[in-house]
Amino acid sequence: MSAELGEVRETWEHLGSTDPYWAVLTEREHAGGDARALFFESGRHEVQSVADFLARHGKSIGDVAVDFGCGVGRLSIALAERCKEVSGVDVAASMLEEARANNPHGDRVRFIHNDASTLPFEDDTVDFVLSLITLQHIPPRLSLRYLLEMIRIVRPGGHLVFQLPSHLPMPTPIAEEFCHAEIAVVSSPATAGPGESQYVELSVRNTSDGVWPYGQLLNAANHWRRDGEVVRHDDGRVTVPALQPGESTTLSLRVMTPSAPGEYELELDLVQEHVAWWEQLGNQTVRVPLTVTGTAVAAAAEVVAEAGADEEATAEAEPVAPAKPESNKTMQMHGVHTDLVRGLFDQLGCTVLEAVPDQRAGETWVSYLYLVEVGEYEMKLRS
Repeated sequence: MSAELGEVRETWEHLGSTDPYWAVLTEREHAGGDARALFFESGRHEVQSVADFLARHGKSIGDVAVDFGCGVGRLSIALAERCKEVSGVDVAASMLEEARANNPHGDRVRFIHNDASTLPFEDDTVDFVLSLITLQHIPPRLSLRYLLEMIRIVRPGGHLVFQLPSHLPMPTPIAEEFCHAEIAVVSSPATAGPGESQYVELSVRNTSDGVWPYGQLLNAANHWRRDGEVVRHDDGRVTVPALQPGESTTLSLRVMTPSAPGEYELELDLVQEHVAWWEQLGNQTVRVPLTVTGTAVAAAAEVVAEAGADEEATAEAEPVAPAKPESNKTMQMHGVHTDLVRGLFDQLGCTVLEAVPDQRAGETWVSYLYLVEVGEYEMKLRS
């Protein structure tokens, strides 16, 4: 397994075991009850829109479908209402456990764990591959490999529908004299377990004399500090809307706590992506204390206590290691320029029937939903 794929698997295993429903739709709550029902109903709406997309070109999904990046089964389960056989494929075993528990269709839906850069299907055995909000979280070198694999497994005349960001338009820098904000914490957890997702409610007010325009990649974001030192520079992001001078907004920022127990500070700031963090421009950040609880200290105490029962314990607890930067197990965004995507399929004898602008990657990305028909010429490349 490549290092890139290993990182992707590690991230999604972590998200699948801590916050699987948020990881699929990145919305605040998808716990039990009505929220869970609405989550799966959104999958039906997505698949209906895909069927309509195909129908505009006189095409259909077919009988055998693959959901690439199936997560907890949102689209796979909806596809099974239209297809005879559906295979959901995902890199995270933790996601697939939840998907199998959600499956009402029995053996007609298979959920397959796949942590290889190939797909576990024979050539020309699938009518249709669907992939939404998945390829955008995979580094381009891997996502292009998976697109080639999708072509391989789909029979000539079959189809792919996938969503993929193209690029980030470069923002126009907000004038430095307008980069002044008042950030206030509305609510924040005081304690949390290691590697947990938590939400911080914050208020952001434009204290400058200028407008903060929309669509210029302005986000509220956070760092994690320990003993004054930054141990994770990039964590959560939430878009700041357009604000007039004096206007304010309340935002919900999802953060992921550090993996090691200890005392931390959650530092909140604004950042215009590809331009600057506003602290660099003289804006005041806000720091909130948070204790990451864990079993490490308790386990050490138990060892010392047990030793003391047999003989007087003379060893002291090991000193806490200095804080060090840690890996960030949060989803990353990647794009492949639409010119390259179109050129790839054209080179392989496939036809891009349509590529429509798409908002699934967020309003800051230029993204497309592609409909591709697999061609006969591609067969010759295999022989």
